[in-house]
Parts: sequence; structure tokens; C-alpha cells
Amino acid sequence: MLLNVTENDSKEERVIFLSASMLCNAARAYGSGVINPWCTVENNIDNKKYVLDARERCFALTQDEILIGGARFTLKTSKNIQPVLKIENGYVLNTGYTGSVIPVPKKATHYISLNKFRKL
Repeated sequence: MLLNVTENDSKEERVIFLSASMLCNAARAYGSGVINPWCTVENNIDNKKYVLDARERCFALTQDEILIGGARFTLKTSKNIQPVLKIENGYVLNTGYTGSVIPVPKKATHYISLNKFRKL
């Protein structure tokens, strides 16, 4: 998975923009099919979960790279907590007439520590 995280601070909050794409050649390895990637992002400040949904909107960026989507959200400034994003992602390969294939393991989990909040 390829992630792009941008963060901008203001006095009371931090604005986060995250976009994700996935490098996957499962359809080519299988011989045919459509890859449906998914990704969720959860933060440790207010524990809100955001879904980057690719259903009906995904497209190939390069031969094996597929856009998952993007999310924009804000985190309230907290002097005592290091902001961390928990990112889970995976995909389903829809092979058409033979059904769906899910990789093993079915998801990957990543943690990204963001910059500490500025002392105001």
C-alpha cells in the first residue's frame, strides 16, 4: 500500500489528508478478475474511523497500482497525546464466474505516528 499523509496545524486543531493506493498484481497472477481494495483509518485522539471506499470508483494508476481513495479529517489539539493513525487495508479479487478470492492474511495493519502537536 502506498500512503500520502499531509498534516496542517492551526491553534485548536490539525487537519489531516490521507490518500491511499495499492500495488497488486493478483488479477494478472490469477489470469483475470477485478481487484476491489479497501482501507480504514482510525485515530487515537477521538477514535473516529474513516473508510476509504473504492467500490465502483477504483481505477488503475499504473499497470499494478489501484487508487483506493482519500479522506480529510481534523484532530483536536491535545498536548498530552502523540497522534497516531491506525490503518487497515486489504482487497478482494472478484474472479467473475468462479467467485471471490481473499488473500491470507485478509488484512494488513499499519501504525503511523504523526508529529506532536505544537506547544501553543
